[in-house]
Amino acid sequence: MVPRYFSLQDKESARLVRNLIKDPSKFISEVNLRIGIIILRVTYGYYVESADDPFLTTPLLAMANFGKATQPGNFLVDFVPALKHIPRWMPGAGFLKTAEEMHKVMWSATWNNYEWCKNNLKTGKTLMPNLCGTFIQEAGENITEDDELKLGWAASSVMGGGLDTNVSSVMMFWAAMILNPQIQAKAQAELDSVVGKDRLPTISDRPRLPYIRSIMAEVFRMGPSIPLGQFITCAVFANADKVHPPGIPHAVSEDDVYEGYHIPKGAFILPNVWHMLHDPEVYPDPMEFKPERFNGSESEMKKATDRLWIWKTSTLFAIIATTLATCHILPGLDEHGKEVLPKFAYTPGTITFLEPFPMRLKARSPDAVSLLENVPSDVE
Repeated sequence: MVPRYFSLQDKESARLVRNLIKDPSKFISEVNLRIGIIILRVTYGYYVESADDPFLTTPLLAMANFGKATQPGNFLVDFVPALKHIPRWMPGAGFLKTAEEMHKVMWSATWNNYEWCKNNLKTGKTLMPNLCGTFIQEAGENITEDDELKLGWAASSVMGGGLDTNVSSVMMFWAAMILNPQIQAKAQAELDSVVGKDRLPTISDRPRLPYIRSIMAEVFRMGPSIPLGQFITCAVFANADKVHPPGIPHAVSEDDVYEGYHIPKGAFILPNVWHMLHDPEVYPDPMEFKPERFNGSESEMKKATDRLWIWKTSTLFAIIATTLATCHILPGLDEHGKEVLPKFAYTPGTITFLEPFPMRLKARSPDAVSLLENVPSDVE
């Protein structure tokens, strides 16, 4: 994310925290909304007004379908490609109808948004600059059908690659903070010292907040949103009770040899990012959430964050810094008023999420609430 959009990310992060102080039960839908606002504004120049906006809900459905479609073993045709030629009426051909329905959703998620951006450039509804609008304007009459095809799918991949993965990381951050109040306190001390209490932190403060950056890097290390591995036991902290789901399958494009193993062209592989980020030789005590392991070193943090788009790290940084500067992150309560700690159990799918858990945000002071309430409401 280029710096021109930092203000948008800062504002939406503040609105997220402000709304969750009032009603933390909606944290998943609220995170989806705020991150969706950022991505759709930057990609198409469209500002989402509500969580039920089709420009947001359709990509969310497309991503849910993507998770099902890419999960190894969900469809027999992935292992027996010849099945794609069987007639639709034959028993076992239900996957053809499923694929058709998923394709329609993906097509709508991609091209409805793109066409809106393109058609509204002249009306002024499209907020500029944005990825699609800028390219279309610069290309002018020279834009080709192939250009538009590539641009449309590239824009769709920004939405697909940034929405669910950010939600996954935010959930991991909140869970880790609930279980580690001492880390919260240390982070808040850094924020108070560097930023002060008379304004909200911004992404521009990032270079001066090494501990906040370390927390972010540890979130990415501890809970990669796309672990890309086979079923692996996830004994994080002492609260894990499920296995980690598999990630996206890949195929080798040509014959290869790795550490003496021959890997033939077309072989089905699953690179296990989760285990790479939990290798005890690289990360001692890998099942513990320890931001201190990075020791403020950018080179060490990059081992966990280099694979990520820069706009994802800036969005998550804004959410982490704003939340910790203004709130205490606390466990949710059950019907008897007892605290409920999050368990590190994951939902099935290609993109992993912690199973929903109750949480609370308690404002650190009335002044903190005032700062959040006074965030400008302008649309950039």
